[in-house]
Amino acid sequence: MIKNNDSLVILVGRPNVGKSTIFNKILGGSHALTSKISGTTLDLNIKPASYNGVNFFVSDSGGFNLHSSNETPFELRSLEKKVRERVFNYAKKAKVILFVVDFKNGMIPEDKEIYLHLIKNITPPPGGNGGTIILVINKVDSLKNIENAYAEFSSLGIKKAIAISAENGFGIDDLLEQIAKEIKCSNKSPRDFYESGLKIAIVGRPNSGKSTFINSIMREDLLFTDEKPGTTRDSIDTYLKYKNRIITIIDTSGIRKKSKLDIYSEGFQKQSLNQIKRADVIIVFIDITAGITHDDLSLLKMINLEKKPFIIAFTKWDLRNKNIQVSELKKDIEAGLKEFSETPFIFISSKTNKNLNRLIDLSVEINDAKKVKIKTKDVNKFIIDSKNSEKRGRLFKYIAYGSQKAGENIPTFIFFTNNKGKIFGMEDIKHLRSSIRDYFEIKTNVEVLIEYKKYSA
Repeated sequence: MIKNNDSLVILVGRPNVGKSTIFNKILGGSHALTSKISGTTLDLNIKPASYNGVNFFVSDSGGFNLHSSNETPFELRSLEKKVRERVFNYAKKAKVILFVVDFKNGMIPEDKEIYLHLIKNITPPPGGNGGTIILVINKVDSLKNIENAYAEFSSLGIKKAIAISAENGFGIDDLLEQIAKEIKCSNKSPRDFYESGLKIAIVGRPNSGKSTFINSIMREDLLFTDEKPGTTRDSIDTYLKYKNRIITIIDTSGIRKKSKLDIYSEGFQKQSLNQIKRADVIIVFIDITAGITHDDLSLLKMINLEKKPFIIAFTKWDLRNKNIQVSELKKDIEAGLKEFSETPFIFISSKTNKNLNRLIDLSVEINDAKKVKIKTKDVNKFIIDSKNSEKRGRLFKYIAYGSQKAGENIPTFIFFTNNKGKIFGMEDIKHLRSSIRDYFEIKTNVEVLIEYKKYSA
């Protein structure tokens, strides 16, 4: 992902000082979940950004408290500790650390504690290559309060400080100019560079292993993981350089039913469907220890309607019931996925790294294969050759002509028939797909869609 600190900017501060709002302003859009509830951001959301030709990555870290209250439940104390450790470990990589404080609440002891922790554990001694700390005093809503803001936090002794109001945009340009001074220029905007690559969306029910998978392939504790379902709240983009390809991994929040609402709820449509539309390939995660659930099947049906190539990844292979033979397990899965018999599935384990690279390879193969373009004359030659084939002739005698449908995400072929369509049952469609793959040498793990219309002479 990010191998050095030359271009990484990270926002650090206690909860609800406005880090996510600043993050969104830097990027010029809404990229992080913002809320009045303290501690809304759990994951390290990293995005490419550019300002006046200076290119960098900016990270919105989780808000945290250095010390958990005795009144805080043990489960939440454990979560707070994990968030703290992850933020500070990642901040060590940063070129610029934006230490965000809240002018409206004024200087509180915890602000000073966080700053002392930063200079003690992150920044190197003089002459080192560590990050520059910039004090960002947020919620300064008028010019007359600027001097008061600087005075309020002057005891911290931070030389570089900027007063802003992220909510109304005041001071954001000044902040960006200060960031730009600390960052090296590059020849190509990282936003353009990464957005031009393959986009893979990871979807699935809560606790199906999506974040653990991303942390494993990135070899970074980038996303927060926990046994409690739903710990990923934002949709997070992660950028991966893999075999000379740039891949964007889109991790959507866990998808689950809410009370009696089904998986097609408005909340899901807003939070996850847009991410699926952005993707070139979709990987659906199913927890093998839980089996194929009704929610999983509903999700697969919804994705299928989008006509985008997808893969089913059965996660937590290391935790499977080892008393069941793999051959029997595959039979059970094939029976449970009858409607998706053409969709490739794979067993993975993020803990042991089983098939993680193979899953990315498969995504790349499917994305490349969907770009296949077959001329109409070649499709019709295939029909003629098939009519003369002993193996395929029965079905193709009903087909007059055909072509590949343009502008589809999945290779789609339309055939015009001279019958009433009765011959085109599920087995016939499956046979057609198999014949097309064989004839045009399309890989078996690439889905092929078939449409047909009655031919009128």
